[in-house]
Parts: sequence; structure tokens; C-alpha cells
Amino acid sequence: MQVEWQGALARHFGSDLNLLLQQFGAEVVHAEELTRLVSRRQRKAVFKLKLADGRLLKARRFRTGQEVVLAAALAPLLDGRHYSRVLANLGTSTLEEWRSGTVLAAEAVTTGHARKAGELLGRLHMTTGLPGPEAAPVLMVAEHLGLMQEHLAALLEQGVLASSDAASLLELALGTMPAHFEAGLIHGDFCIENMVVSSSGELVLIDNESMCVGPLDFDIARAWCRWPMTTAARAGFVTGYTQFRGLESFTPHCQFWAIRALLMSVYVHLKHERPCQPAVTALKRLAAGAESGYWASLAQVER
Repeated sequence: MQVEWQGALARHFGSDLNLLLQQFGAEVVHAEELTRLVSRRQRKAVFKLKLADGRLLKARRFRTGQEVVLAAALAPLLDGRHYSRVLANLGTSTLEEWRSGTVLAAEAVTTGHARKAGELLGRLHMTTGLPGPEAAPVLMVAEHLGLMQEHLAALLEQGVLASSDAASLLELALGTMPAHFEAGLIHGDFCIENMVVSSSGELVLIDNESMCVGPLDFDIARAWCRWPMTTAARAGFVTGYTQFRGLESFTPHCQFWAIRALLMSVYVHLKHERPCQPAVTALKRLAAGAESGYWASLAQVER
């Protein structure tokens, strides 16, 4: 019902959205909520908007105004063929392009798709002209370790992990922790859930709100944890990525960054009262001595 979506927009965006829409000279005739991890504690929100003139836009509410400022600063650096971009921003809200396409299902991923995805991530990691630390601060390695310890403590307290698993994960993290890392523009959630294939066959990243400046190797680990690939697809991804950047720094420290990514995912899900069992399983596998931490079984990945 119209009253329902109008109320949802007002509740999430206040007056900011109406002020942004005035720049486009059209009114909203329908809205559909696309928010993930909906819970009592959710401050973020995403809606698909249909305007009276037929145009489609995406309205997004961020947690903080600082995140919006960063998203707007990074938007001009993105290749418009492959990334939906911020069109306007105000307060904690943005209006973004709506990019139509076919959702890329896991079973439909080809080696070509994976290679192109690797190229996109490699090219993104080599982006220049980034904002300075005042707009895009970068955490040091010790701070990443501190967050891992904080997340481990929370998972122990809530009974998600056994103390033996937590001890093994911390020992593994300390043993594979890098002394330093290369920072750059990272996506933060590079996986097929955030991609569509356009009518021209291009891969398009449609949800880029997690972009920031951070450890490039974390971004690879996060992508591979979230997107378990077949052996052939992984090889294609590496071929694409290494056209722009090598994996020499990633390989010896991949477990540190995988643990960091998985702990963060579980912690965020638990905050929203939505347990993320696949990520918990991946953490337990790492604690038991597995080489990699995927959100799916190795039997599925290595078929």
C-alpha cells in the first residue's frame, strides 16, 4: 500500500530524501525496500524508487554523515560502466543510479565472469587520487588485531565459539599477522550478491556503500570468504586480478585477513540478531586447521 512505503521512507530518511528528490524534479510513485539485515538495531536502509516520469533510483541511508561524505568523494573515481554511483547526497542519505541487469547466480558463474571480476577488483585497488586520511582514515594492523580480539570476546560471551576455537583462531591470526600492509580503495563486500550482468554483458557492482580506504589484502580475503569459487573460477579471478596487482603480500597473510573478515561478518550479524552460521562454520574450520575460510564447504568450492 502507498501509505506503507511513504511511511517507511519518512521513518528512514526524514526530510533529506524529499530535498534530494527536488533536484530531480519528480515525485516518487512507488518504493520497495531492499534493506538487508533488517532488525531493531538497523540504522541503514536501501529502497528502490520509481519516479513519476518512469525513472528508477536507489535511495540509501547510511549510519553516519561521515560515511555519506566519503561515498560522495569516492563516487567520481569509479568507472561508470561497472559501478553504480552516487548522484546526490544530503545528511545521512544518498540517491544513486539504478543499474538494471541479471543477478549473477553462483551456479551460473563462468571462468570468464570470475576473470572479469578479478580485473575489476584489481583495477579498483590501483585507483589513484584518493581522499586524505582526514576523510578516509586507515586503521593500523594493531587496530585490526584489536577488533578481532573484541569480536572473538563477543562471540565467546554469546556462546557462538568454544574457547578452544577462539584460542586457535587468535594463535593463527598472530602467526600470520603482517607487519604492514598496502592500503588503497577497497570495496568491502565484493561478491556476486552485489553484482548484476548488464544487457551488454558487463559486470556491474550495484551495492558499493562499504567502499573505503583500507587494506587491499583484506578486500581479497573478504571477497573470497563471501564468494566461494570453483578451482577454475578462482584461477580465472587470479588471472584477472594479477594484471593489476600481485598476490605476493596476500598469500602469506591470507589467514589473518580471512579471520578478520569472518569475525567481522559474524559480529555484525549478531548485532542485528541474525546469526551467520556459514561464517561461523568457516571460522571453526580455520580453527581446526583448514587452509582457507570459505562460507561454503571445500567440497563445493573445489568441484
